[in-house]
Amino acid sequence: MLVHHLEGVAKQSMLYAEAFGAGYLGYLAGILHDVGKYSDEFQQRIRGCNIRVDHSTAGAQWISNDKVYREYLGNYGIDRYFAILIAYTISGHHGGLMNYGAVDEEGTLKNRLAKKDIKEWASAWKEIEIIQQEWDSKKFVLDSGWNQEQIAWKYSFLGRMLYSCLVDADSIDTRDYCNDSDSRIVEEKRPSMSELQDRFNAYMSKKLNASRDTPINQKRRQILTACQRQAEMTPRMFTLTVPTGGGKTLSSLAFALNHATKYEKRRIIYVIPFTSIIEQTAEQFRYVLGQDAILEHHSNFDYEKYEENYGGDKERLLKFSSENWDASVVVTTSVQFFESLFSNQRSKCRKLHNIANSVIVIDEAQSIPRGYLKPCLMALDELIQSYGCTVVLCTATQPSWEGLGVKITEIMDTPTPTELMDAFKRVDVIIHGSNTEVISDSQVVEWMEESEQVLCIVNTRKHAKKLYDELKERNVEGLYHLSGRLCAKHRSEILMKIRECLQNQSPCRLISTQLIEAGVDVDFPFVIRSYAGLDSIAQAAGRCNREGQRESGKMVVFYPEKHGIPSKGWLKETATEAQNTIMFNNQSPLSLANIQNYFERIHGICDGRVEKVTDAEGIIKLLKSKNSNLEIPYQEIADKFQFIDGNMQTIVVRYDSRAEELIKNLSATMYPLREMRKLQSYTVQVYQHEFMEFQRNRLLDNVGGAWVLMENSYYDYQAGLLSATDTPEAEILLF
Repeated sequence: MLVHHLEGVAKQSMLYAEAFGAGYLGYLAGILHDVGKYSDEFQQRIRGCNIRVDHSTAGAQWISNDKVYREYLGNYGIDRYFAILIAYTISGHHGGLMNYGAVDEEGTLKNRLAKKDIKEWASAWKEIEIIQQEWDSKKFVLDSGWNQEQIAWKYSFLGRMLYSCLVDADSIDTRDYCNDSDSRIVEEKRPSMSELQDRFNAYMSKKLNASRDTPINQKRRQILTACQRQAEMTPRMFTLTVPTGGGKTLSSLAFALNHATKYEKRRIIYVIPFTSIIEQTAEQFRYVLGQDAILEHHSNFDYEKYEENYGGDKERLLKFSSENWDASVVVTTSVQFFESLFSNQRSKCRKLHNIANSVIVIDEAQSIPRGYLKPCLMALDELIQSYGCTVVLCTATQPSWEGLGVKITEIMDTPTPTELMDAFKRVDVIIHGSNTEVISDSQVVEWMEESEQVLCIVNTRKHAKKLYDELKERNVEGLYHLSGRLCAKHRSEILMKIRECLQNQSPCRLISTQLIEAGVDVDFPFVIRSYAGLDSIAQAAGRCNREGQRESGKMVVFYPEKHGIPSKGWLKETATEAQNTIMFNNQSPLSLANIQNYFERIHGICDGRVEKVTDAEGIIKLLKSKNSNLEIPYQEIADKFQFIDGNMQTIVVRYDSRAEELIKNLSATMYPLREMRKLQSYTVQVYQHEFMEFQRNRLLDNVGGAWVLMENSYYDYQAGLLSATDTPEAEILLF
């Protein structure tokens, strides 16, 4: 019965919202969200009549009525605005949170609240009763630290959190009604934070006992000890500044587990910038903490492989958990995490309420896109201030957070970040060339040809392919290529071969784009890096003499030819600022002072451009302009907040026989989404103009809604996806 659904959703939504002190608002949203289904017209529809009925406006209109909200919420001036938040939530619980808009603006909340043709639903009162609870909105506002300047920001955030509570409760109640067996799977007990802390300590005890007593390992132990000790500090925003190779991943996890146990946090959310490294981090966490603790949520996750390893029920549980992040430890991407915080869509927002009362570790925090940096930092601060979270900004190259207006506490007290930087210095950095003295490709090729084990990192796919082709013509041994032109499955296989070569001291010459820089565990004696941002150069240095097995590694930073660096844009700007920082400061290229100066340049701290460059889409300004009436443009904000270029298109490649099988299934299945998920590790992202070129050359076929590469010859076994204008070799064996 409908009343059971409403009461079930209300109960669950209230429970979720209690995590941040808004339980009664969650209850009202739940009990009212489907009251429009009591209309005669909707009842006819569910009995087979082919008519459209708006069922999500009725509850929104009812709660926003002056008399009603005063009766159920109170007479404070802010109470009307809480009623409007509930109206946002109810009216968008299927289609997404709307802009507030205007009465005559279709698809806005104001338009919906003014609708006159809502069907009569008064029969609802025969079955449902709205329970009145004591609700002190004034106390809630004051406890949250709201003030006039921030009120629109905090108000908009609360709206998304309430929306999350409702849509997750609605989805779960519907799922459990339709399939009781799924409900039983989800009810499986998950490990507590204290259990996970015990598992971690047992693992680390064995690991430390088995490790050699080298100077590097001694420092790693000191870092781990500091993280465990500092976890006693009260929740706030922390930084963890540890050089590459210092064991930052496990030490930050140690901090998170100890802190979560002490302060009764519900879960740990580990946010990683690149899908190219998230798999290895999640696998490492599964090995340390157990597979029952870890949810790996990103676009390239291989559900099929997970099912093979852990069974069908575990795979279904993982899918359910990924929808709302109901897991002990969530490993996800920056894109997934931050875009969800600013989204207006049901599927993305559904997880938000489960972020409350968590420890959030932002790995490689310096990689948050500059144009969204201010909104992201404000969102993290809001999660701390109003939703009980602790945040750790984790990186070897910390930006000037204080210059960006962020109050932080550094975890590393003994040893200090400066002492660690000196202790982990394992590479001599040599600078070649400048913007007025470029280094030719032929010189780079010679450097690589002369060295049996060398990694060359460049800025663009085009440059990587050009250098690869020149070395291929010279028939050098052990030549490999990594870039976004390769599908994830292919990249994983190549990295496995590279690690074998390095371990066996075999020839290994790798040309890669920057995807190898963050967290990919490889150790070359010689690294060549095309000029880029100082943080990228530091990351590249972390792939050189990583374990300190040599007295010193060698790294060459060179200024490339024209095709190796764009004439404008982010890559050009960061390379220029890195060059200026190195040239005009009498410091080691990768000193902490240089890194701080570099970030102060690119973030506009030096010249007063902070607000402009760190909120490039004007998201904060957009909310400030709506401050007086709290008219939140949810859809507009979501449209503006996109980390990834929305013009990128996805092409499925026929990399191996398994890909061929999945593509064949895709054309025949009644459930294409399931097959598409399995195909994620066989996809390559291309820009819109490249995609159009593939279409013009009739190289793509639409199979079950996915664009599939028709010609196998356009996917090279080493270089990946070729350009649509390339002339492929006559025969390329892929299987």
